[in-house]
Amino acid sequence: MKHMKYVWLLILLVCNKASSSIGCDRYHFYRPSFLRVQAGGSNGSHDKDRVTSLFQKDDDTEKLLTNELKQCEGEVIDTHLHTAPWFDNSEKLVTELEASNVSIGLLYNPYPKMSLPYDVNTYVTSIAASSNGKVFALASLNTTHDDWESNREFEINRLKSFLTKDHKSVLGAKLAPPHTCLPLEGPVMDDVVEAVHQSDKKLLAIHIGTTPFCGPVGEQFGIRCNCTEEHVNPALLIPKIESYPDVTFCLLHSGHEFLPPDSPYYYDFKFADQCIAMARAYPNVYLSISALFAQTPDGTLKYPGGAEIVRKMKEAGVTHKVFWGSDASFHQGQIRPVLITAIKAMIDAGWTQEERTWTLRGCARHVFKIPPTEKKE
Repeated sequence: MKHMKYVWLLILLVCNKASSSIGCDRYHFYRPSFLRVQAGGSNGSHDKDRVTSLFQKDDDTEKLLTNELKQCEGEVIDTHLHTAPWFDNSEKLVTELEASNVSIGLLYNPYPKMSLPYDVNTYVTSIAASSNGKVFALASLNTTHDDWESNREFEINRLKSFLTKDHKSVLGAKLAPPHTCLPLEGPVMDDVVEAVHQSDKKLLAIHIGTTPFCGPVGEQFGIRCNCTEEHVNPALLIPKIESYPDVTFCLLHSGHEFLPPDSPYYYDFKFADQCIAMARAYPNVYLSISALFAQTPDGTLKYPGGAEIVRKMKEAGVTHKVFWGSDASFHQGQIRPVLITAIKAMIDAGWTQEERTWTLRGCARHVFKIPPTEKKE
């Protein structure tokens, strides 16, 4: 497939956390053969975090999913997809979504600190625009320039050009601060939020939480990311949230921990608590449960703690501010298991059927203003 090596590198930089895995310390990642290296295996001993029977179509799991789909009127929306080596057109992606019981997907990638033979926004929007309403996109810009002032006009115009009514498949903007070393406060964020505010698509989705690339995986590939508080603390966004009430802020991953407890960038879920508090306090703040249930092929959760975050959301009364996303599009066959695990976690946490249905479809339609699906005659 054309440019797939470059697409893979882009994916690597933006961290498809829910992809399948091979050994790399205690956290694992699939990579194509041209990047594959020998790595130590996992001990696979996380029994308490094991998800059973997700990759088998057992009767109980099928009944559970069938019931949820019925309540959702057959529509589930995956709000967190990234480009991947296995697809380069909408047809392949839509086929995978349908096989995963997903009706509509939201596709996006930030710009990495590297030269690519294509424009990221053009690539993702071309897939979305040709999907017949099955895939939509978020636009981004390159915030990695060492001299922002010299590149500011070009990059802001790049973003704004895709946030117009003419781009019907684009629903808002996306940033990934830890992956692009973008502080949540400062001139770049000031410019981005103002540009979104002035646009026709007043929505900004921001990766909130750490990334595995701040650990051994980033070191292995020579990727520079930054997981210090200025890049991952959602409270730093509060002045913008208060100053721009017409802009919807989506805190993707809800401050989840993607590094182990012995990492210097492990925050013991305090940012997850902060995200929940902000969703409760501000009407223009929404949360996602994306990548919280990333799994290895045998059903082991890669980043423990997702079920606890879902429980806290229920206890805080913010289930109406939450939408689901898989962040599992890198490897085929991963979206469906992540969907099932999320449903089970919501049930275990006491979410009502109405709350689950809202999270799986209604909230995404409301927040991203997804156009109504044309019913087939």
